[in-house]
Amino acid sequence: MLMDTVNELVQLLAADGRIDVKSAACMTAAQLTGTPEGLSLLTSRADILTAILHLIRDSEIYTSKDAMRALINISAEESGAEGLLALKDVDITAEMVKCIEDTEYPHADFACGILANLSKPKHLCQRVFDRITDGPTKLEGLVYILSQIDYNKKGAKLHLLASFISNFSQLAAGRRQMMDKDGFVLQRLLSFMDYKESKGRRMSIIATVHNCCFEKIWMLWSLSRVYTLIVNITEYHPWLMGEDVDLVPRLLLPLAGPDTFNEEENDSLPFDLQYLPDDKEREPDPEIRKLLLEALMQLCITRAGREVMRKQNIYLILREHHKWEEDRHCIMLNEDLVNLLIRTEDEIGVEDLSSVEVPPDMARKFVEHDMEFLMTGSSDLNSLTEAMVEELK
Repeated sequence: MLMDTVNELVQLLAADGRIDVKSAACMTAAQLTGTPEGLSLLTSRADILTAILHLIRDSEIYTSKDAMRALINISAEESGAEGLLALKDVDITAEMVKCIEDTEYPHADFACGILANLSKPKHLCQRVFDRITDGPTKLEGLVYILSQIDYNKKGAKLHLLASFISNFSQLAAGRRQMMDKDGFVLQRLLSFMDYKESKGRRMSIIATVHNCCFEKIWMLWSLSRVYTLIVNITEYHPWLMGEDVDLVPRLLLPLAGPDTFNEEENDSLPFDLQYLPDDKEREPDPEIRKLLLEALMQLCITRAGREVMRKQNIYLILREHHKWEEDRHCIMLNEDLVNLLIRTEDEIGVEDLSSVEVPPDMARKFVEHDMEFLMTGSSDLNSLTEAMVEELK
């Protein structure tokens, strides 16, 4: 019975001149995605997926919108995303990019959401990234579109394009394209790190920058104090912290508030952090603050990075942020960062913290200590970290 319904649905989607029929058929397809059986049936039928895709440019705006809604629902499930990417007669990635590029296309936000869904699973993200790289509009072109406020003339905001781009930062090839020193990809994204109009865009951009700081995540991470147990490549850190990108002040600005410093202290800070206005607000979302602090922590992984931060006297911003912060995870990260910056390099005793091999028993102690802090808000930080640092040496 259900199979007969789907066969009829294909015919209705292709009905000529019947706007109401095609719109109703799209709505029916969207409703079928509400059950595992219906979704499985749709994703197994390339003909119905292709028929829906052919309607996204329908001259009747309601039909094209219903088609995009159906594709959003289908792509939200991994099996649906796989079915869409497997289509032979039409490339959904290329079609969605065309919709985004078209400044007059009214449903471009749906196109951004579909691409974000398609690229969310890592194994699918690589396939989508390869198609973008081989296509006429590459990552750099998408970032350029994102950076143009009011690019779409029909009211689409394109905020979910930031989520799509952020998904590429989970790939080594994606991060390397973003940090191509001859391009201007990452620098365009940085301007949205303090973007107030959309929390989603702001978080996606900061997550992208966060991933670029790590460059490559290989194995395990702990909520550890002092040492973040991540094997990484830090070859891009000098560029990220240098004058071409100047990332440290950009990471700190959302954490800064209307703090009062004396003239000497203000002059010691990077220019963008000096004499902030009385109405300056700190980033309200703790998850975003966590990403910012983790990125700063990662830039401290080498001695050169720590020395850059000490010269910029970022301790002042971190100190005032610590007084204000209420989220325990963010407090913990702030203290980890400060603990590294206030120690001398002789006390730290390691040029590159990523080279430190942490024994499993000590890793467990770090995790247990962190969990105690997160759950109770109290712990003997100094005695634990000093003992463990000595053992690591």
